[in-house]
Amino acid sequence: MLTPKRTVSDRNFAFSAAFSVGLLLALSPSFARAEAGFMGMYLQGIDARIAAAMGRSETDGVLIRDIAVGEPAGRAGLERGDLIVSFAGETVSSFKRLIELASKTSPGQEIKIEVNRRGRNQAFTLKLGKRPGAWNVSKGEIVTLPEAGLTLASITPKIRGRFDIRWGAVGVLVTLIDPERVMKMPLSRGDVIVQVDQRAVWTPKQVEARYKMARTSGRKDVLMLIERAGEFKFMLLPIKKRPDDD
Repeated sequence: MLTPKRTVSDRNFAFSAAFSVGLLLALSPSFARAEAGFMGMYLQGIDARIAAAMGRSETDGVLIRDIAVGEPAGRAGLERGDLIVSFAGETVSSFKRLIELASKTSPGQEIKIEVNRRGRNQAFTLKLGKRPGAWNVSKGEIVTLPEAGLTLASITPKIRGRFDIRWGAVGVLVTLIDPERVMKMPLSRGDVIVQVDQRAVWTPKQVEARYKMARTSGRKDVLMLIERAGEFKFMLLPIKKRPDDD
């Protein structure tokens, strides 16, 4: 995730570097005293050159860069490339203004959003939610599964930037694999474990608990949904019994 940069004018503040807004409108704890409503969008402001390329004379509005699957913005019908021009009845004059408006929202609230889509304005209604646990990871956590030969880490903002994990990818990161098992390991370093046994995971301990549960029940494999290079695939991770399991 890129860090916002200040440019010469306040209008261009954060426009040259997109970032998620803790709705995701990325509101810092100091900015929003109460929990703001969660929308699940990755946004980017526009400058004069972008506005001109869109056939607009003003740099008002904020572009939707990405939409989180299954979250309020996606359910409402918003799309990548939509330009938000009005939020909760207020004109969106800048990225900063949108953050100010979003900080006043709350989970469960319904808001009206007007966007310009390919030159035509359209209105949508979003029912905001609470920020899901998978989108609220801030504490670093590392777990090693010796039997599986894996080291796993939670995807904090720091880890996301270090491993260049795309916005929208939520789960648990595979950081290390036992060198002796690399050739037989279905997983690769950098994979994001999205589900274990068809259940969403976002902390290494959740993966560890599911793996141990499968081993205790006598299964030979555990089913995992993996995101790799932007693609999703189900994989079977073999379960190796420990001597004390007998």
